[in-house]
Amino acid sequence: MGYIDCAAGNFLFNLTRAHSSCILATSGQDRRGETFRTPPGSKDSNGKEEFSGAADSLLGHFLFIIPPMKLSNWIALLVAAITGIAAGLIYGWVVSPVQYVDVTPGIMRADYRADYVLMVAEAHQHEQDSETSARRLAMLGSDSPAKIVEATLIYAAQNGFTENEIIVLQGLLTAMQTYQPQGSNAP
Repeated sequence: MGYIDCAAGNFLFNLTRAHSSCILATSGQDRRGETFRTPPGSKDSNGKEEFSGAADSLLGHFLFIIPPMKLSNWIALLVAAITGIAAGLIYGWVVSPVQYVDVTPGIMRADYRADYVLMVAEAHQHEQDSETSARRLAMLGSDSPAKIVEATLIYAAQNGFTENEIIVLQGLLTAMQTYQPQGSNAP
């Protein structure tokens, strides 16, 4: 179907298959470009010689002659790729980095979540309003406020929070364990 001429550097690719593949032709007719012609002597029922019609030109739509790349072209391609990646990283990290605006505390890192819960605990210590504290903790996810504070107490113990901070968190945990939402008919 096609040929590989290593000296001239011509490659023919067959794009009619699921993947492009380089095909090495074996026959002399292939190299001369005569394989897709109608065999000599083929005639229709009226005795007229038959031609392939559109099939002769169809092959040209599926084959491309691709010359091999010189070393300087590979180097230029590699430099262009590295330059493009570097420019993209500089643009994405320095020129126009992602800026989070109006995000909920639920997507924060664990240390920031712990600080947020500690701030809620300190506010609760002054306000003594369990309803407001529970609403503030609900912004951290779908877990119950008591589970959120309990997880924060574990994090605080493992990461060197002060004794006063742990006491404030324990006070919030006690309030959240006994907290009943307003309007509930719990016994």
